[in-house]
Amino acid sequence: MTSTAKSEDTIRKAAIARSGWSYPVRFFQPHNPACYLYWLLVLKGTYVFSGLLLSSAIYPTALFIALSSQALYCLPWIWFLTHKDRYEREPAKLALLGFLWGGLVAPWVMALPGNGAILSLIAKLASFDFYSHWSPPITAPIVEESSKFVGLIMLSLLARNHVRNAYDGFLLGAFVGLGFQVFENVSYIVGAPDASFGSQQVADAFQVLVGRTSVGFWSHSLFTAVAGTGFGYFLEAKNRSFGHRLAVLVGFFLLACLAHGCWDAIIGFIGFGLMGIVIGTVAILLAWRFSEQRQRKFVRVLLADDVANGIVTEAELDAISNRPRNRRAYLKEIKSSSGSEAAKRAGLILDAAIDLAAAIASTDSLDSPAAKAARAEIARVRGAAQLGRLE
Repeated sequence: MTSTAKSEDTIRKAAIARSGWSYPVRFFQPHNPACYLYWLLVLKGTYVFSGLLLSSAIYPTALFIALSSQALYCLPWIWFLTHKDRYEREPAKLALLGFLWGGLVAPWVMALPGNGAILSLIAKLASFDFYSHWSPPITAPIVEESSKFVGLIMLSLLARNHVRNAYDGFLLGAFVGLGFQVFENVSYIVGAPDASFGSQQVADAFQVLVGRTSVGFWSHSLFTAVAGTGFGYFLEAKNRSFGHRLAVLVGFFLLACLAHGCWDAIIGFIGFGLMGIVIGTVAILLAWRFSEQRQRKFVRVLLADDVANGIVTEAELDAISNRPRNRRAYLKEIKSSSGSEAAKRAGLILDAAIDLAAAIASTDSLDSPAAKAARAEIARVRGAAQLGRLE
């Protein structure tokens, strides 16, 4: 192996190490104390949440609406969160661990008693009018965002070789937030019939369901994804000073709290709801761009050999390793010059190239079966293109 090849191999291995893609995630880790703590807290949260469901059994219709609607509610979010990961999907086990923390531990073990303690303190120190209007936006962002953030720390202890960068923090934060959001929605929906003493379960349940899901995008998934971006960067940027990394972490966390607080402040002034939407939208776009642009660098390194060998072209590498608009512009240009079928084939090649990068990273090998399969798919689609058809 030449010195140049050795250097490229070293760079590739460093990129894989920083990405964390090649490390497995295990549910049970007998030598990891964090594993025992995690499952103990999950069991505690399961006990508390089960008690809530049992107490709601007097409203069976509302309970059915809550559970079935939130199960369906998860599906598009899971699709969105997994498909927006353009380079490699977060391991299903790790995503599930984050979801369980967000749904069972953060709300019922941490946020519920924490909110109660701070609300009690505000009630003693402030007027009733202040308490009724402004206690939610003061209490919820601090307690709930902190309880979900602890989940991100726990995930990093359970999968310390995988939770390595801002991109991991963004997506895993979204899964933690999704768990919180879904389980919280269930609790609100099953409790809705209390307002009419159970006389109109369907109407009450659907009223709360529509109200909460209609603004679901600007909720916990968004908040924790933003906070997770800062946490992931803190773990990743070892070449920067501790003060710089901490400032980025705190900045993203406070941005999440601000968006959360503005949304809850709608009780005091309805205009805060619009502010929450604006701030939340800006925050999630900032976090996405910040995290994704760092991830794109890994792809260029991982596919360097395949570009040199002509498996992937420079134009294709640019399309998948730059911003999403570069991919759209690349496919649009092909469509305008060669037609829709050619653009479709080009899109399939780009997807296969991303699969190739993920295969190289997940196995730390240029010649793994998964990498060979991705190259074969690229060759198959190119061959179909040369024949003027796609099977």
